[in-house]
Amino acid sequence: MMRTRLALLAAAVMLASCTEGVAPRAPVHAPPAQAPVAPTDVLPPREGSEARPPPAPVDEPEVPPPPPAVVPRGSATVMDLGAGGRGALSVAQVNVDLTVSGVRGRHTVSVEFVPPSGLPYERRSAEVDSRVDESRTVRFSLPVAGTAVATSGMSGTWQARFFLDGAPLTAASFTLDP
Repeated sequence: MMRTRLALLAAAVMLASCTEGVAPRAPVHAPPAQAPVAPTDVLPPREGSEARPPPAPVDEPEVPPPPPAVVPRGSATVMDLGAGGRGALSVAQVNVDLTVSGVRGRHTVSVEFVPPSGLPYERRSAEVDSRVDESRTVRFSLPVAGTAVATSGMSGTWQARFFLDGAPLTAASFTLDP
C-alpha cells in the first residue's frame, strides 16, 4: 500500500514539473456595452400609478425662541484685611465674601484657598438657595492665627477660587506679609 502511494506521489511530482504542455488560455470576451435603461421602461405602467409631484410643504406655526438663559455671576471681596495688619502672624483669619446672582434654586458654592505655592490648601462649601432676580452673599473664612499658614510662614499672594456646582465662577486674591 505504501509503495502505491509513493508511486502516485512521484507521478504527480513529475507531471507538475512537465513544461511541454501548457494549457491554452481562455479567450477574453467582453460583454457588449449596454446603455442604462430608463426606470419607466423597466415595468409597464399600471392603472393609478401615474407619477405625482411631491406634496406641498405644510406651513408650521413659528415657535418663539426661548428667553435668553440667565448666566450665573459671582463677585468676591476680601474683607477686613487692611494694609497695616496683613502680617501672617498678626491676622486671625481672612474673610472673603462671595456674592452670587443669576441662579435659581439650591446650589453648592465652594471656595478653594490656594497659597503662593499653587497647591490647594483648603476647600470649603456652602449651600445657596435663591431666585433668579435675587443675589446672595456667602462668607468664607480662612483661619490664619495658630495654623500652618502662620507657623510655616506661608506668606505671599493667595487666591480664593470660587465654584458653583463644581464649575469655575470667580476668583479673588489677597496678600499675607511675613
